[in-house]
Amino acid sequence: MSVASESKFQVSPDIAACIAEERIPIIDVGDFLSGDADALEQFATDLRAIQESLGFYCIVNHGIDQGLIDRSFDQIAELFALPDETKLKYRVDFHHQGFIPNKSLILRWSKIAKNEKKDLNEAWAFMRERTADDPKVKDNIRHRNLNQWPEELPEFRKTLVEYQETMAVLATRMLPAYARALEMPADYFDEKFSHPEYYNRCAWYPPVDAEEGQFSLSPHSDHSSMTYLPLMDVAGLEVMAPSGKWMQIEPLRGAIVVNTGEFFNRWTNGRFIATPHRVVPPLKDRYALTFFYNCNDETVADPIPTCINPGDKPVYVPMSFHDFFITYMDGNYIYRTAEMDGD
Repeated sequence: MSVASESKFQVSPDIAACIAEERIPIIDVGDFLSGDADALEQFATDLRAIQESLGFYCIVNHGIDQGLIDRSFDQIAELFALPDETKLKYRVDFHHQGFIPNKSLILRWSKIAKNEKKDLNEAWAFMRERTADDPKVKDNIRHRNLNQWPEELPEFRKTLVEYQETMAVLATRMLPAYARALEMPADYFDEKFSHPEYYNRCAWYPPVDAEEGQFSLSPHSDHSSMTYLPLMDVAGLEVMAPSGKWMQIEPLRGAIVVNTGEFFNRWTNGRFIATPHRVVPPLKDRYALTFFYNCNDETVADPIPTCINPGDKPVYVPMSFHDFFITYMDGNYIYRTAEMDGD
């Protein structure tokens, strides 16, 4: 791997302490997002240290209206309160867009241990919003079709599209920090995210009695380039520390959890880690508005120049994001009706 160039910026003491003590850092990104050049370089320095160790952090002062987040949480609570027969009208399809019933997910790709137990949650998948004349819709490109919006909730679509688009703006504004964290020019990712693909996994984790070794969401790493998760007031998310212990992320109103996924891990040749995490059965209903932010479908995860030495062979076989996404989804989700209806 390439060695970081000399810089006047050093890892912040509080970030260094979080890494040493295996705690999730909380970073105020307000100055960085306002365009302060020094704030960009300091955030990039801290981000590099986090992504090479813990892999998870929280951001505050990020500019996302808390009212929009609250309305979105209210809408998904109404979504999962719909009768089962109503939700099943929108059952997930060939494109992984729609309602995902309880016990439809087996995270077999867990790096912690082989898992064969079905997870205890309901979810609803919304890809980037498209129209019928979109070229990918017309060509029936996998996972790039029309979303299945619940007609029974008149405000749902408007609210969730606003949430998606707002989160996409934030994620795009964060890209220069990732570029600089990898010692690349701040605009390095611009053309690779010129038409980003994103995906909302709205989920409901009810309080349940789980079997031994069964989770609301089993240990796994995300598929994404980056993942953004606004926190609600119910705990449940746990992150695996470098030592192997599980760190619980405490609810913090206004904070957004950020991590990178397996595609970005491939892209950085293993340098930026895709940290395993899980959701344990909560004490009361917990909802999630997980926003997976990704590069253009055609982007290939060839190692970023600062993540491989000349002449070295990449750790992973380069592949496009779309090919990787299909492989990840098909490896984890149960699509066949008979299996989805089973225990």
